Parts: sequence; structure tokens; C-alpha cells
Amino acid sequence: MDDFEEGSPDRTDQSYIEDEDSGSDYVPDEEKPSRHSRRGRRDRELSASVEDGREAETDEEMEDVDEDEEFAEPGALEGAQDAISEIFESSSSSEAEDTEFYTLQPAVARFERKIQRTSNEAERWDSYGPSRRRGAKRRKRGPRKPVEPSLEVQLLLGKANDAFISRNLETAEELVMKVIMANAETYAAYVLLSGILLERGQTELGIIAQMSAAHLRPNDPTVWQHCIDLILEKGRENRASFLKDAIYCYTRMVHANPKDVASRYQKAMLLSELDLKAKAAQELELLLKMLPHDPTVLKQLAEVYVDLGDIEKAKQRYRQHMTASMDPEEPPESKFTWSDVNIYVELFAYEGQYKKGIVELKSLARWLLGRESETYWDDVQEDDREWDADDYPRRIEVPRFRAGRFPKNSYGYGLPLELRIKLGIYRLRASKGDLTEAMVHFNWISPEDSGPGAKLYDYPDLFEDVADALQSKGHYVEALKFYEPLLKTDANLSSGVYTQMGMCYQKLGLVTEAENSYLTAVQNDDNNIDARVQLARIYEAQGQPEQALIYVNEVLALDQQGVGPSRRRRRRREPGSVEPAAAQIDTFIPAPVRKPSTRKRKSIRRDPEEAREAEQIQEDASKMHYIRLQTLEERMESGDEEATRQWMEAASVLTEDFRSAKAFYPAEKYMKFLGYSREARVRASKSQNAVVADMQALGDRLQATLEEALAAEESEPIPTNFRGIEFVDWLDVFLKYALCLARQGDRAGAYEMLSAADDANVFHDDKQSTFLIHICWAACALSFKDDETIANLNRWFDKEYQFVTDVYRLHAALDRLCHNTLVWYYAGPVQKFVLRQVKAMDYRFMDEETRAREFGDKGSYTSRDEHGQPIVNEAMDTALLVLYGHMLYSASSFQYGLNYYHRAHALDPTNPAIYLFLGLSYIQHGLKRQSANRHQFLVQGYHFMFEYYDNRQKFGSVREKQEAEYNMGRTYHMIGLAHLAIPHYEKTLQLSELNNNNQTIPNEASSQANENNQDFAREAAYNLQSLYAMSGNMQMAQKVTEKYLVI
Repeated sequence: MDDFEEGSPDRTDQSYIEDEDSGSDYVPDEEKPSRHSRRGRRDRELSASVEDGREAETDEEMEDVDEDEEFAEPGALEGAQDAISEIFESSSSSEAEDTEFYTLQPAVARFERKIQRTSNEAERWDSYGPSRRRGAKRRKRGPRKPVEPSLEVQLLLGKANDAFISRNLETAEELVMKVIMANAETYAAYVLLSGILLERGQTELGIIAQMSAAHLRPNDPTVWQHCIDLILEKGRENRASFLKDAIYCYTRMVHANPKDVASRYQKAMLLSELDLKAKAAQELELLLKMLPHDPTVLKQLAEVYVDLGDIEKAKQRYRQHMTASMDPEEPPESKFTWSDVNIYVELFAYEGQYKKGIVELKSLARWLLGRESETYWDDVQEDDREWDADDYPRRIEVPRFRAGRFPKNSYGYGLPLELRIKLGIYRLRASKGDLTEAMVHFNWISPEDSGPGAKLYDYPDLFEDVADALQSKGHYVEALKFYEPLLKTDANLSSGVYTQMGMCYQKLGLVTEAENSYLTAVQNDDNNIDARVQLARIYEAQGQPEQALIYVNEVLALDQQGVGPSRRRRRRREPGSVEPAAAQIDTFIPAPVRKPSTRKRKSIRRDPEEAREAEQIQEDASKMHYIRLQTLEERMESGDEEATRQWMEAASVLTEDFRSAKAFYPAEKYMKFLGYSREARVRASKSQNAVVADMQALGDRLQATLEEALAAEESEPIPTNFRGIEFVDWLDVFLKYALCLARQGDRAGAYEMLSAADDANVFHDDKQSTFLIHICWAACALSFKDDETIANLNRWFDKEYQFVTDVYRLHAALDRLCHNTLVWYYAGPVQKFVLRQVKAMDYRFMDEETRAREFGDKGSYTSRDEHGQPIVNEAMDTALLVLYGHMLYSASSFQYGLNYYHRAHALDPTNPAIYLFLGLSYIQHGLKRQSANRHQFLVQGYHFMFEYYDNRQKFGSVREKQEAEYNMGRTYHMIGLAHLAIPHYEKTLQLSELNNNNQTIPNEASSQANENNQDFAREAAYNLQSLYAMSGNMQMAQKVTEKYLVI
């Protein structure tokens, strides 16, 4: 320090840096190194000085930092960034920026490296979970604990519960949604929301809410089980669509507890029900490893493999079970039982291997009865003498047999009756069909014994199995020996039993017995096709074409509904009781089973006298209800609520009585053989199954027979009344009842009544009646603002009354009155339908060359005259062209709409409405961004607007002139010409005042017939007020508002 000379630089000068290593104090400017080399040296020097001089970081702190850096989570970045900010704040007092940069750069670089390490670790944490060094503390994995609800959330939830208990569902839903928005992890909120939605009938949303709650407690099996119970209870009507959700819940339960065998079993059952057999097999295989040789799991696994067509794999599982059962160390519950024998042997029947099934059945039965050493019986396969009741006369003939070696009950009496019947059925179905040996087994159930204690009452299913087997092989007499005793039991026999009995009787020539059996089958099962087919054939053979045609029509109607020929599947009895080894499988989801019919069987034939008396009683009751209607009708139409209620009650009874008459609702309208020729019907029937094709051919024959019979007889007058009430009056009841239902807001009920009236053949075939029905339908749809139904009704009117101008006007009027969105007005299907109407109209005026070029087929003429010939238009219809133009205009297709407006203008050149829409179409198209020449389109548009304006001013009434003034002002307003719009708006207001004062305009050419049309004063005043306000003239805006817009 003493060596400094005078004039040496002050140590506070920023150009001087003390070099501790060399001890030099000053370096002259001319000898200083370059800036870049000096910066590198300073970096190294200051890095060491900063590291040594940082008092905030002790050795212990550095150890903590090193330990935590590797496990730092994203939140650790905040501390590093705060430290950097503190360094920059503490260094803000430096005066020279260059030295400040050099001083802070090493510290900043080190903190940036720390930030990079922690950022990388955060990404790795999010992707793979936390890493852990040796000796570090293990972090808890899995979902974190949900946030506890705050006091405010708890209060809201309490209020929501109170509202739900008070049945105030809207308030409860509003409060619970606030709870979810405040804390989306509130379990009770989702449970309550689910209850609210289910109370409203929103089943699907309610289930979703309950499952959302379950995700907040994913490891709680009771929560998932509650979801499953809810799904299976509420989803009964649409079970298939909800089963996937139930499977998902079981999957979560199995994931939370892989040892939950009950949940895994339930999941497999649902997968099987959804026809996901392969996945069900996987689950059952896993379950079988957890519960080896469990009979319940084995049985279900075998059924799944049968459905998959892999019979051999099912056999393999049972063979493994047999092998394990031979091990004496296996527990008793894992032993092979008679139930397993029954299922295993049944597998051979699926492949038609009846002889192998017989061998396996006898071998296994011998093993279970303790006679496995008598293998010589395997050589005796021509009969089943081994299982006779006594040794004599057949069993003793076997040379190696020794009487008395084994107990007698280990032979014939030791074989369970179910397996004996199966053995007889296999004998019958084997290649040669040994009826004699089969009957030896079948007689063990004593079909002739019907006294108390008979086997008939304990084994009715075995009787049915035997009878079915005999009937299928053509042994009808023997089959009836087992069918007929079933009629003496209290068992609820299926319709298939009666059908099979009828077939046996029919084959034996007992037609009356066969008819009665088929009729009973039809009465017990509305979907039994086989019995109806046979009844149709019986009645055709008996010369009763009307009765036969009834059943033909029913068969074809069932076929259209997707009902196929009967395929009976019954639950088979298993020998002995079957108890699963796994007692923990205590809850099962039963497959949907059709409940047996509880209807009382009616007598086959009704006494004619009784039928006439019942008909007279019903007719008298209907007349009384109709008289009551007439008495209450005037009060009902005047609005008396009590009279309306009583009138509707009587109308409901009458309409139900009318709809119960099958003569008015024949099945013929659903028949598929409705071609124009018999050849066409035959061609159409080739693609359908043989039964339906046969019934169609039979229907053709019956119809031809009936036509011949009608032609041969004198035509009788067609009835014009029912129950003594004219059909016209019946229609009046239907329509008025529908209007009453619509007035009460019952849309479904009103539409149902109108549909029932339209379906009745006495109304459906009468054009005036169908017109009244659809007019009433339109009135109901307008009351409901049902634009979709209005669109369908418009299509019906356009189709039935094609090329009628008033119908197209009705189309436009209905759409105008239905104050709803325009979606259905210009919807794609509606546009295509109206375009087909236009093409059909144009087809009439095209030459052959143009038709071949422009039209793929003939015009679609839908209206027909009284002779059934299509009605062809004689001229163009302006209303149809304008209607289609309006649809295109509403869909913003202005350029395409102009084509049809111009065609309409050519047909009606003085129509002001066509002028108006021509002008608006040009102007609207000119305002579009894609417009090529906006000025040209605007000029063309205003040309037609002026034509429209002049026409209205010359020929219009006061209201029509006011309309023209408003429309002109609105078009100017639309393109921003306010100074031209204001005079027209003011003129609109003046015309409104003149009309209200009953004054007329001088030189008015037309009458005041339309004075009750819409007044445009308010619309004009509102637009005028807006223009004044936007221009800053608030005084005029207020004046217009007070005068015209204040109510």
C-alpha cells in the first residue's frame, strides 16, 4: 500500500481490480489485456471469491441442498427464483454495469443450473413418479387425500340436503352445483346430485354422477357396489347399454382387491351376458386358478367355451378336475360329483358324439359308485345291461360278471335318474337310434303312474326332455305318452310343450286335438310363430281362409318385429345338490329370465250365445258413455273444467273400446308381400327364411281364395257404425279427445289418439277422414310448438295433395305459425322432398331428350285419383316455386334461391311478394363476403325493391302501403343509408296513425279488406329511435320512444 505513487488510480476506481495472487496493484491502460480475455479471468476469480464469501450457505445447508436437489418437486423452483431476485435487488446499488455483470454472472449461472436440475426432476416426477436414492425416505404413492370441505361448502351442502328432502329439486341441484364448483372433491355432493337426477328420471346422468362420486373413493368396494346396484336397478329397461358401466365398476373393485373372487365372478357373468365370451373366459380362468376345481366356476367356464365353440377346452378342464379328484389329499369339496358328470357328458352332445358320451357316462358313474375295477364293462357297448335293476336276465349273461361282488345299489339303482334319462336320450340319438334300449331307461320314470308320489310330480322336466327327444326322432305315439301326463301337473308348461304336442297329434291325424294344442300355445305366448304357422295350415286345409289369413298376418308381423321361430331353452335339473366350494361367492347377478305367464288359460272355444250376450252388454255400455259425452260437450267446449274432466273420462273409455276391436286394426298392413303382382312377391320372398316365404305363398293363396269367394257371392253392405255409433261420430270423439289432451299439455297422449285414429282402417281408407285427422294433428303440434311434427305433417299434405296450390300455402302458414327455430323449415330432408316436388312438376313439360338427360327416372307423382291413377299437373305452380325459394333464402343460399324466384316471377309478373324477395335476395347476396360485384347486386336488388314499392303504393291497402314503407326503410337501414331510411320509417308511423284514425289515403285503389294485418309502427319506431340515438340526436330518440314504444 506504501508503494503507491502520487497519481496512481484510486482503489475505488472501477477500472482497478486487485490481483490477490500476484499482489500487483495497478496495470497501466496501455498494458491492460483485451476485454474478452479480461472477462474470462474475472469470471474465474469472482467465481472463487463468491463461493468462499457466501456466508448464507454453511456446510450443513449445502448438505441439505445436495440431499434435496435430487428429489425436488416443481415447487422447489420458486425458492431458486426468489434467491436470484434477491441477488439482483442487492446488487442494484452498483454504479458500473459492466463490472456488475461480471460480479453476478457466476452466481446466476449456478442458480440457473439448479433451476434446470429441479425442472428436469419435476418433469420426471410427473411422468414416472419420484426417484429414490439409497437411504432416502420412501414417498407415499397413490392418490392424495381429497381436500376437506370448507365451512362454507358444508353449509351449502346442508341446505342442498334440506331442499332435496323438501322435494325442491331445482333449488337442491343449484346448491349442489355450487358445492361442486367450490370443491370438486366433495363426495357427498355427487351422491346428492345423483339422487336428484334419478328423482327427475334422468337415469343415465344419475348413474354418471354416482360413478363420479365413486372415483373419489376408488378403494372403497361398498361405493362401487352401490354403483352396480344402481345400474342394475335403474337400467332394467335398457340393460345392455348399462352393463358396460357395471363391468367397469367390477373392474375397479378387482383392481383395488385382486383377491375379490366375488367381484371377478360377477364381472365374468356380465361379460358373458354382453356376448364378450372371450373376455369372460379369461376372467373365469383366472378365477379357476384362485379356486381350483370349484364346480360353479367350472360350469360357467364350460358354458362360455361352448358358446365360443371350443368344446375340447371345456372337456379338458373337466378332465383336469377328474385327475385332481383322484388324489386322496384333495379336500372333499373338490371331489368330482354327479353334477360334474352331467355337465361333462353334456359336452359330447354339443358335438354329436353320443356314443363317446355313453362310454364316458358309464365309466364315470362306475368310478363314482366304487366299481372302477370292473373295466370289462367297457367292452359291452351294444346295450346298457350294466345298469339294469336286477342281475337277471341280462347282466348275468356277461361272463366276467360276478353277482354279489359289489352291492346291488352300485348298479342300476345307484345311477341317478337324470343321468339314466340322458343315457336313454343318447341311445335314441345315436347313429342307429336304438328305441328299445332307450325305452328301457325312459320307463324308469313310470309315465303311466299319475297317483300321489309319482315321479311325474318330482321330475316334470325329465318328462319333457324324453318327450322332446322322441318327437324329434318321429316316435309320436311314444312322445305323447310323456307329453300328456304333464297336463295333470301344476307345472307352468311353456307354449313350446303345447306346440310339440300339437305336432304329434297332427302327425297322427288327430286334427282337433292338434288345433286345441296350438290354440293353447298361441294364448300362452304372443310370440309363438310355430303354432301360428301350423294353425294357418290347418285352417287352410279345413277350408277356412279367413281364419287362416289371420294367423298368416300374425306370423308376418312377428317376423317384421324380429321374432324368430321358437327355440326353447330350459334350465336342466342336475343330479344331486350343487354347492360351490368357494363359499365367498355369495352374490350372483342373475341373467334376465322371462317370467312365466300368469294369465289364466281361456277356454279354447267360446259359446256363441255367450259371445252375443257379452257383445250386447258392451254395446249398451258404449252407448251410455256416448250419451254422456253429448250431454257434457257444450260445457266442455265452453271451458268448464269439471265437465271437461268428466267428458275426457268417458272419451277415454270409448276410445279404448274402439281400439280393442281387431277388425279395425288388421295385421295385413304389416305384411311384407305387398307387391303389385304375385311374381314380384315371390321374388321378394327369396331373400327371407323358408317359414316366412311359405307363409307369404300361403297368404297369396288365401287372398286369391277370398277374392273368388267374394266375387261369387253378392256383396253385402259395409257397416257404417260400431256399437250403434256412426264412424263419423267415432272420429269426432277421437279428434276432440286429442285436442283436450293437447290443451292439458299431454303431447304423448294427444299424438297417440291421433295415431290410433289414423291407423284404423275405417278412417285410413277415407280421404276426408285422414285429412281431418292430420289437420287436427297440425293444431296439436302448433300448440306444442313442435316444429319437427309440423315438418312431417307438411310432407304428408304435400304428398297426398300434390300440385294443389292451397296445400303449399298451408305449408308456409304452418311454418309461420310455429314460432320456433327455422331448423326444420330448411332442413336437408325437407329441402330434398320439396325439390323432388319441383322436379315432378317440371317433368311434365320436358321433352324426351331433356328427360333422359336431366331426370334419372319418371317424376314422382304421389297423388292418385279415385281410379288409382297418378294425378299429373297441368301447369306450373307458382306457390311451389316460391316455397322452395324461401327455403333456400332461409338457408342463406340467396344465389340459388334467385333461380326459383325468377321462375315464379315469369309465371306471376305482378306479384309484389316475388318482387320483394327478388330484391332482398340480390341485396343479401351483395352483402356477402364472397360477392364478386357488390355494387351490381345492390343495384339489381333495389330495382326489384322499387318495383315492389311502386306496386304496393299503387294497388295496396293502408297496411300494405305501410308494409312497403317499412321494408324500404329497412333495406336502406341494412346497408347503412340512414338518411334514406328515416323518411320511410317516418312515413310508416304516419300511415299507422292514419289507419288507427280510420282515415284513408287519397287515390287509394283497393279496399280496406286487409286492415287487420300486422301494424309495423313499433318496429319502425324502434329502428328510428336507434338511428337517432346513434347519430347523437337523443331528444328525437326520446320523443319517438315516449310516443310509440312506451306501453
